[in-house]
Amino acid sequence: MFSKSTRSIFLTGFALFAMFFGAGNLIFPPMIGVNAGSSANTAMAGFLVTGVALTVLGMIAAGTLRNGEIRIADRVGTKFGIVFTTVLVLIIAMLYATPRVATVSFEMGVVPFAGDHQLTLLIYTGAFFAICYALILQPAKIIDRIGVYLTPALLILLVIVAVASFTLPDMDHTTTEAYAQSPFTTGLVEGYFTMDSLAALIFAPVILSALANAGFKGKNLYGGMIKASIIAGILLAIIYLGLLHIGVVGEGDNGAAVLTNVSNALFGRPGQIIFGLIVFLACLTTALGLMTASVSYFHKLVPQLSEHTWLVIHIVVAFALSNLGLDLILKLVGPLTQLLYPITIAVIVVALIESFVVHSRLTWTYRLAAYTATVFAIPEALHTTGLSAFGFFRPILDFFPLGSLQMAWLLPALLALGIGFAIDKSRPMVALSLDS
Repeated sequence: MFSKSTRSIFLTGFALFAMFFGAGNLIFPPMIGVNAGSSANTAMAGFLVTGVALTVLGMIAAGTLRNGEIRIADRVGTKFGIVFTTVLVLIIAMLYATPRVATVSFEMGVVPFAGDHQLTLLIYTGAFFAICYALILQPAKIIDRIGVYLTPALLILLVIVAVASFTLPDMDHTTTEAYAQSPFTTGLVEGYFTMDSLAALIFAPVILSALANAGFKGKNLYGGMIKASIIAGILLAIIYLGLLHIGVVGEGDNGAAVLTNVSNALFGRPGQIIFGLIVFLACLTTALGLMTASVSYFHKLVPQLSEHTWLVIHIVVAFALSNLGLDLILKLVGPLTQLLYPITIAVIVVALIESFVVHSRLTWTYRLAAYTATVFAIPEALHTTGLSAFGFFRPILDFFPLGSLQMAWLLPALLALGIGFAIDKSRPMVALSLDS
């Protein structure tokens, strides 16, 4: 029989998996199976590095929040932390991901049955966000609701389709040029698009709060966070491998089409219903996690507004965007992702070094690594807008190692990290405590 603490960790890990596992996580792995051909396993290895390992490390790093800290990015500087984290939460939680999962679940789960009509979308998103509102009204119970009820349902449906897919013969897919030339690196970049490493910084306070409410304190609280994150990572990896195989045996122009075709081939019309339920649950759990975290963040940032008021604001904004169109937001997401990812990774790496290597507070290591990543991320983000005025950045960025992979920031940031670490080591260092 599991102890209460063990049950809480597993419950939290299950909930965290469901919070991460949204529409993008559902459709990217099957397309690797379709596009990577004979290099599918190598490509998936790269995908797991950024889609799972980096995400778990991000949770572990974000779990090092100290007493009184709202944002881990404040370690770079308070103003930097406020601006960076607020932009991150706005884009990931309020303006893009939440309305996007509502529209994606409509397009993938409802349109095949009811058709693509504006009134149908209005009714569906109204019901979708009404469910979100009802479930988030008591944020202290949100992890229980996701972990106990929604995650098992999602996992059961995913496992049914993934296991059944092994009864189908492999398709003879042609390897696309990108996967033929560098399958691991291409899979690595695909893992970025899940945006889970960014979401880790948003979800961490929610998970810490849930574990604290379950009685975890100090080192046990952080240890519980690590275990829950690893459980979520293992579940993500297993499901990704199952979805990869669905891509190997299926075909389609996009991940949704591949999953729909395989579900239909396996179960006929009921298969389409199963797929629709998978999409709905995946999108619902992600929306619940994002809005719960975002509401908590903005309430702490502007406490004059109650959590309920912030929840209503989130619901109204997400509902409006999901019905009025996300075209402008989608155009902004690519550049903003290029801006936020390098900074996020830099902060994650330094936080891990601080907690597991030196056990002392670092200052210049955070600053130099994050500032250097920012210096390179800004022109990369501007170039990603596609505007001709910023085209001159490409040859400059490509001059640096890994620049052609949109990772020109990596080696300079590592060098800056080393310099910052040397500066910190040359100064009196303050011992780090999980209770500090």
